[in-house]
Amino acid sequence: MYDAISSVMQKQFCTAHNLDNAKPSSQAVAVWRAAHQILEQPLIFNDPLALKILGAAKSDVVDKLESHKDPLSSAMRVAIAVRSQFAEDEREAALEFGVNQYVILGAGLDTYAYRSKKPHEKVFEVDLPDTQAMKVSRLKQQEINPTCSVHYVACDFEENALEKSLLAAGFDKNQKAFFSCLGVVTYLDLSAFEQTLRFITSCAPGSILTFDYIVDPNNLSEIERIVLDVLSAQLAAGGEPLKCFFDPQLLAKKLSDLGFSHIEDISPDYLNNRYLAARNDGLRVGNVTRMFIAIV
Repeated sequence: MYDAISSVMQKQFCTAHNLDNAKPSSQAVAVWRAAHQILEQPLIFNDPLALKILGAAKSDVVDKLESHKDPLSSAMRVAIAVRSQFAEDEREAALEFGVNQYVILGAGLDTYAYRSKKPHEKVFEVDLPDTQAMKVSRLKQQEINPTCSVHYVACDFEENALEKSLLAAGFDKNQKAFFSCLGVVTYLDLSAFEQTLRFITSCAPGSILTFDYIVDPNNLSEIERIVLDVLSAQLAAGGEPLKCFFDPQLLAKKLSDLGFSHIEDISPDYLNNRYLAARNDGLRVGNVTRMFIAIV
């Protein structure tokens, strides 16, 4: 079973067109997000720019559709689509309460700032310098323009430079902000993750954080542990070792201890009921990754 899963995973990370300086995980997520626009109907997460932003790399989607139909690939793609839709739904709700600052931690090839219909909002895209430079170049090449105010914040989380970098880009700690952090936490060491949380809790009361994380393997089923082992090996081979895993209850306590006033564990059952219950294709999210939403 391990070998079969490993073979599927290798195909997902084997790309004909490498995005310059993109981390393997960043490119894989962008490809999965784009493949979702073609393969799942109705869409869970509608991103009309997902294919366009890939440029020539969209061939890794359109020329490999059969490989994307594998059940493991489908599961990973659906997990990406669901977490993205949840984050944007929560962002939309926050906007209605006047939370106009939106910080996307680990933005990668996220296209929110180029689809937003709220020109008054202020988006801060935070990512590693090389990844961000690649994205900005690709946006210019594909003539994709922002539809709201967007600020690019080059930052390495593990150098504890997030606060300084955001403030330099015009972020206002005294105004409420919405933070999304998708596909980032597991690549950080614990001290960098906690430092990020401390910065967010130092922001204006009412600021909101939503993030996903990988569950401690001790809380997973045998098949889930195998999938995680294969994914971990694949990412480590590409220079992105997984570093952080959490028990949901212990993580909730950590968030409380660090100063969040309201904490909600977003379970797979909740996400399946909210986004997938009406589908007739059997798609569901599993328990390898989970989400939290926390309010300062």
